[in-house]
Amino acid sequence: MQHVRSFFVFLMLTIALVILPGPGLQAQTGAGDFSLGNELLRQGKFEEAYEIFERMLRENPRSYAVYDRAATALVQLKRYDDAIQITKERLDRVGDDSNTRIKLGEIYDISGRRDDAMETWNHVLRQNTENAQVYRRVAETMNQRRLFREAIRVYETARELVGDANLFAFEIANNYLAIADFESAISEYLDIIGRDNRRMSLIQRQLLNYDERRLYDTAILLTEERLGQLSPGSEADLGYRDFLVWLTMERGLYRRALAAARTLERHSNNERHAMFRMGRDLRSRGQFELSEQAFRYYLELDAHPLQARSHEELSRTYQEWAGYLTDRNLDFDGAADSLYRKAFDAVDQLSGRFPRYDRMMQTLAIQSELALDHLKEPEKAAVYHQKMERIARNDSEMALVHYVEGRLLLFDGNFSMARVSFTRSNRIADGGEIADKSRYYLGLGDFYNGDFTYARMQLRSLERQNYSWYANNALQLRFIIQEGHEEGGENSELHRIARARYLYDTGHYAEAADLLAPVLEEPAANPLHGESMLLLTQTLRRIHPEIAFRVVDRHTRRPSVRQAAGERLLWERARLAEVVYIMQQRDAENNRSAEGVVPAGLLAYPFSAEERFYGRDENPGPILLGADGVTGYYEELLLHYPEGYYSDIARNRIRDLERQAREL
Repeated sequence: MQHVRSFFVFLMLTIALVILPGPGLQAQTGAGDFSLGNELLRQGKFEEAYEIFERMLRENPRSYAVYDRAATALVQLKRYDDAIQITKERLDRVGDDSNTRIKLGEIYDISGRRDDAMETWNHVLRQNTENAQVYRRVAETMNQRRLFREAIRVYETARELVGDANLFAFEIANNYLAIADFESAISEYLDIIGRDNRRMSLIQRQLLNYDERRLYDTAILLTEERLGQLSPGSEADLGYRDFLVWLTMERGLYRRALAAARTLERHSNNERHAMFRMGRDLRSRGQFELSEQAFRYYLELDAHPLQARSHEELSRTYQEWAGYLTDRNLDFDGAADSLYRKAFDAVDQLSGRFPRYDRMMQTLAIQSELALDHLKEPEKAAVYHQKMERIARNDSEMALVHYVEGRLLLFDGNFSMARVSFTRSNRIADGGEIADKSRYYLGLGDFYNGDFTYARMQLRSLERQNYSWYANNALQLRFIIQEGHEEGGENSELHRIARARYLYDTGHYAEAADLLAPVLEEPAANPLHGESMLLLTQTLRRIHPEIAFRVVDRHTRRPSVRQAAGERLLWERARLAEVVYIMQQRDAENNRSAEGVVPAGLLAYPFSAEERFYGRDENPGPILLGADGVTGYYEELLLHYPEGYYSDIARNRIRDLERQAREL
């Protein structure tokens, strides 16, 4: 019976709790109204929002959050007097609350009563002389009202009252920046660095928001003045020198930055690694010559922990430098080939001087790729591959070994065995850059060998790797295969371009040109005509740029070709025209001659009647190109493809050529 009675009591209590609304449920209802009011404020429905907050304020007159939203709604409605009235009523209810009085000052300022605002804020400060947080809130409110000078005075007063030089240092400096008082701002920042140079990164991030040359000039001048007052090698001296290096780099004074980094390194006993960081930074900004000097700094020391890594970074600098010259038509007198040779020599010295280098496998792989891709010397790559086999210690290193082995076999034309090596590398690597490389070269090897179906399968799987640099290469190669396919099989031209691509990639340029030369007489409507012409143009450029220009210029003037010429072909023609023009400007008479290496009939295909009609000379003399002529080729590209992929670059080249012509 007692159990029944207990159960009855429990049941009635449960029903009571369910039926009767308690404080928690009332609080949830209030919270819902508060959220609804905030949402209405965000939507700009200020009248509806105020109605909600006004009711809530009557129900809970001491809530600052509700009062603040109600006042905000009234200000948005420009009912300033009402906003001031409810603020004063709150002050009467709760006493002299600093937050409410600060809000009152803000409303005064918004309504145009700045004197009343300042008096209100000053009253708050007088009542809270020992409360730094109140000073902060007043200054932040002034900042919101863009009263930066007044906020600085508040911050400085608080700092004096508390007696802490670090207090509000960043806020004061940032406010000086806001009013363009750069000298005062930098002085504050330098004081911060002098006290704790670990806070330098915060200052740098702030300065990066200002693309103002005068700001950086002021900072450089004041930093150098501070350095003149310090003893070299002190902690403050090194901090300021580090800051000076960064400032001169951001200002674009690269030689000056390099000199500053060298001094910093010397004063820190080469422990700051400033020149190493400088080398990487300069390379990323295209300052390759200075980047070379930065990395060579360590190579000229008797010993340093970064010597080995500097060899590797120096090689990377040479490689990117060579690519930069090629991309911008600045590869004259074999400059790019010379840089690739230097890149090879840098890693060759690394492997010789530091046989226990912790990145030796990556170094040997770089050497192998340089030997194959740029030097076209497979025998060197074979030596490095043997070294890699001897020192490989784990699966990731074995994946590199099989990858380089595949590259060697591919270069030698042993496509079936190359496939085996790349498959092993891909399986062991199981993702990452080496797996992507292996899959790409698997597809390329099948392409060389005429196994276009397998090539498409490999390339399609790589295309899905959107993060991979090789995905773009795979897409281009698969596009060529797709264009060359016919319903009855592959286009015979696809086999020709695959063979020519292999010859080009292995450095047999004359043979590749000989194989591709018939494209000059074939109909431009063939699916792979454009790709064949592009490859022929690239091949001839490796032999001699002027020969390449002669061929592509004459070919694109054929009426049938002119109508079908793609943007890329017109772009290559314009680039070659500029190369020839610059070569002539530089008196590059020592460039390689095409005699003896270009197929004899390459430039002797008969002119058509249409070409004679357009006034082509069947026995052209030396090409003499001026800036106007080169500009004309870029303009023709823009005429056909005004919004094309190369249109912006072409317009920039035209502007540069016109500027250079004016300066002559």
